[in-house]
Parts: sequence; C-alpha cells; structure tokens
Amino acid sequence: MSSSQSARQVGTVTAVLFDWDFTLAYSLGLYVSHVARTTTLFQKYGVVCTEADVTAAQKSLEADIASGKMMGSLRPQKKREIIRLYRELLRRLNHPDDSYEFAYEVYAGYGLLPHFLFDDVRPTLRALQDRNLKLGILSNHSSSVRSTIEQLVGDIIPQTRITISEEVGVHKPGKTIFQRAASKLRQKPANCLYVGDNLEVDAKAAVQPGGYAGGVWIDRYERQQPDFLPANVHRVTNLTQLILLL
Repeated sequence: MSSSQSARQVGTVTAVLFDWDFTLAYSLGLYVSHVARTTTLFQKYGVVCTEADVTAAQKSLEADIASGKMMGSLRPQKKREIIRLYRELLRRLNHPDDSYEFAYEVYAGYGLLPHFLFDDVRPTLRALQDRNLKLGILSNHSSSVRSTIEQLVGDIIPQTRITISEEVGVHKPGKTIFQRAASKLRQKPANCLYVGDNLEVDAKAAVQPGGYAGGVWIDRYERQQPDFLPANVHRVTNLTQLILLL
C-alpha cells in the first residue's frame, strides 16, 4: 500500500482518534495472556484462583455457548455483557460473591491495573501534533480508566477529548459513540481517522457505520492479513506507519 494511494483513500483528515487497550497501552506486561490478565484481576479482588482454574472456567463457558446452553461471548464489548461474563466465571470458580455489584467492581478495576504505553505511542502522537491534527481517545471501557490515561498521555491528549463507553452509555461498534467522540473534538466524522487493534469493532466500524474518513487496524502481532479490506480501511503493524497514511 503506497503512501500516495493511502492518502487518496483516507481523504481530508483533521483529527485522529485512538482506541486505548492494546492500541496505545497494554496492562501488566507485553506478553501477558488474556487468561493470565483475567486471573491477576480476579486475584486482586480476592478471588482464589489460578490460571488453570480460569482456563477451565472459560473452556466450560465456551462449550456452553457453543452448544446453545448459554448466550454470550468470551470477548464482549458492552459493559453489561462484560459484567455478565465475570459473574458467570465467578460462579464457575465457586467464588461466594457473584453479585452484579462485585462483578462491577472487578470490571471497573481493570482500568486501574498497571498500564504501559507501547514504544511507538508518544513519538507518533507528537508527530501527529506537529501536523496540527487534533488527537482523541475513544474506548469501550469503565470511567476508572481516565486516571490511567491521564497519567500516561494526559500531557498530549486532554480529558475533554476522551470518550468512554460507560460514561456515554453506548459502545463500539455502534454509530453513535463514534459521532460523539468526533463531536468532543469539534470535528465532523468525515474528517476523522480512527485507530484500533480490532479490525471489526474499530477499523471497519469507524468507517461504516461511524462515517469516519478512515479506519486503521493496528495489527501489532502481524496476524494473517485478510484477503480484502473495505475502502478506507487500512492495516498497519506499527503506529509510526500512520505518518505515511496521512
């Protein structure tokens, strides 16, 4: 994908918005697995479990979902779905408290885990700033993550340009949250670019139904590239490649 072709496809961009988790930052460690991360989170809130326990609970739940015995997903996006997942895992781990209130506490606690920026984040954000592009963050997350974002990139992206799904009551990949995020930057969706690590929920959804000029899939782990990407949807493996897109 040449830079000239990319620029023609992206169109006029005045603002770039980013997903948070695994796009700009990662929690606990760079190579910590999803199961290990969930285990650490549960342990932080007093749940007695090991990685093997959580793996077994997830496999059991996955089997029930596949058989139609239960509805849901092991990688949900919406707050209520994540809390429902946590409650079900807590039951399968035989934790004495599987209430909504406790599961919500765990859900909110994820944003407070130790987070670290990928090495390419600050150089890229600064380079985009130098081009007079407005920067923002749009994340399916709890409001607790705001303090973590402020600590890591607050000097570059102000709180007023951050859109959190729990606060606005809508989630990606829905159209509304993309539009609200653009509005916070006082930009039209058609002049915004969105960058995220999920091809469907982030890159594709930003363009359709979000109405953004472009969606960028940051494929840091270089998964197999799809045979086809829709118009205005791009794949990069490092954030610095955004400079070429623009």
